[in-house]
Amino acid sequence: MALDPFDNLLELENDFYRQGYDAGIADSAYAGMIEGKVFGIEKGSEKALALGKLRGRALVWQGRMPGSKTVSTGKELASPPASTSHKESASAQSLDEVLHSLGPLPDNARLRKHVEALLAATDGEAISRDNTDEAVSEFDDRITRARAKAKVIANIVGEPFNPTPSTNSGIEDATGLQARH
Repeated sequence: MALDPFDNLLELENDFYRQGYDAGIADSAYAGMIEGKVFGIEKGSEKALALGKLRGRALVWQGRMPGSKTVSTGKELASPPASTSHKESASAQSLDEVLHSLGPLPDNARLRKHVEALLAATDGEAISRDNTDEAVSEFDDRITRARAKAKVIANIVGEPFNPTPSTNSGIEDATGLQARH
């Protein structure tokens, strides 16, 4: 049987379709990998920020405890060491002023235990930095436990857990426009 000279021409569309499909698969695999990395970095930084905020609150509560002269970083609040720079000295003094303006917390053993547990839960040195399912779920559990502990401490102290009101960040979040009169 003789070959038709137009057979290659009739298969031309299928050949281009197959080439485009293969190129699309290769491009989407690369784009998916990049998108996954960006998403992972965003989520990781959100989780680290949440843990850092809880750590900061724990350090402030620890500094407000009766008889507490140092924050767990080891720096003196009332009188910084002479070897520190002027900037570090000013920040330590401003931290001391902020802690003084907030007022001391009640001398309560249960409160002290909760603050210490919150400090332990938010300790950055003890957190695994592996990218395994177990490490990620342990990190999420740690954040959940730390939030629960911070809520308990806030209730004991009589402070709101979320003191700053949420603001609208975009038009999607807006509940309505306020007319000016």
